[in-house]
Amino acid sequence: MRFTYAPIVDQHARDDVFEHMEAEGLTASAMSSLLKPTLAQWQTITAPERGVLLGCYGPPPEAASAYASTPAPLLACAMFSPRRGRVWEFDFTTFRQWARLAVPMAHGGLSWAFANLDCSAVMGLCPAPNRHAWRLAEACGFRVLGRLPGACLHTRKNTWVDGVLVLCTPQDLSAIIQHQQTAIIKHKEHVMGFGGGGTPDVPAVAPVPKQEVEKPVTEAATAARQNQKDKAAKAAGINGSVYTSPLNRADATRKTLLGQ
Repeated sequence: MRFTYAPIVDQHARDDVFEHMEAEGLTASAMSSLLKPTLAQWQTITAPERGVLLGCYGPPPEAASAYASTPAPLLACAMFSPRRGRVWEFDFTTFRQWARLAVPMAHGGLSWAFANLDCSAVMGLCPAPNRHAWRLAEACGFRVLGRLPGACLHTRKNTWVDGVLVLCTPQDLSAIIQHQQTAIIKHKEHVMGFGGGGTPDVPAVAPVPKQEVEKPVTEAATAARQNQKDKAAKAAGINGSVYTSPLNRADATRKTLLGQ
């Protein structure tokens, strides 16, 4: 699926994002330091002067693609906030239906930020108990820089917990995208080639010679063979010829003319 990205600048559109997140129970995850995030708090956090609320959109429904007024569905959103110098902070939320696409959508959002913001790096701070969040950040190209003691307020635990500091540069993002694309290509080659990149060279199997079996020669077999020879000779007219030797006659008599 191809994604498009655009800042959400309209206040009404930003409020719709909050309502969508609240309906799916995502506001506590998106704003984990707040016990029960409200629309007013969301408006303050996502105000244009505080940063850029970036929307990730999918293609419009096919049935409505002919109508320009039909908006593409919002799949996820990212909040980029300037932190220090050219380093920005990044928070990302994907709606539940599209959670399986979180990594490629985050890749696209980071690429947009590096291309459109005065941004040399993006950092994030994830509560250490939320392993899903910072491991997802690693899959998006973020490197773990360290662990900050008591840096995050975990409202559900009602205590301060350690924070995992992660950072992503354009080089980190390019490397992780290249690595994942290479892994996908190798996986496809493995599936299609059953472990190889081409057709295996199978050597021809030599034919097995027929085993010779020695059959015992019996007197009956010898007599049968002689009988066949006699019939063949008679058919060829040999016995109708002039005998010059008694070897071909059983009675050992000599004849010089046929029938005499």
